[in-house]
Amino acid sequence: MGDLASEQRTGEYDIQIKKILLPIDGSSASLKAARYAVKIARQEKAEIICIHAIANPHYPTGFGRLSTIAQTFYIEGKKVAEKWFLNVKTIAAKEGVKLKTDVIIDVTSVAETIIQYAIKEKVDLIIMGTRGRTGLKTFLVGSIANGVVLYAHCSVLVVR
Repeated sequence: MGDLASEQRTGEYDIQIKKILLPIDGSSASLKAARYAVKIARQEKAEIICIHAIANPHYPTGFGRLSTIAQTFYIEGKKVAEKWFLNVKTIAAKEGVKLKTDVIIDVTSVAETIIQYAIKEKVDLIIMGTRGRTGLKTFLVGSIANGVVLYAHCSVLVVR
């Protein structure tokens, strides 16, 4: 086991952050995470990919009216996400940070979707809020954030 000075000389600790994944859900924690992401992206000259995953509402499809309800659910979810993205785009634009957005619909696990998206996009860092807007929370960290921290391939910054 080498010392820190030798590891720095050999470049083993050369950390590069080029892509940041920012999952948001409109909660105050996720919008605070957006501010952290923009600050880090500006310092590192990194790109941010801001995503929102819409879970499957468990409406059966192919049964006329229920299928229409599910479609309406996704359409409305996308509209709301676009409003959240606009807030983040405004913050990023003021700091000269490049930002892409994406809405992923019909997911069965939001945490798994975030993890797989991060792998697919070769993300270096995930920045997200501790607690979201939905459902029952776990003791210290929201269940989605907890799942991402446990299983992500890259570092995760969880913002309170």
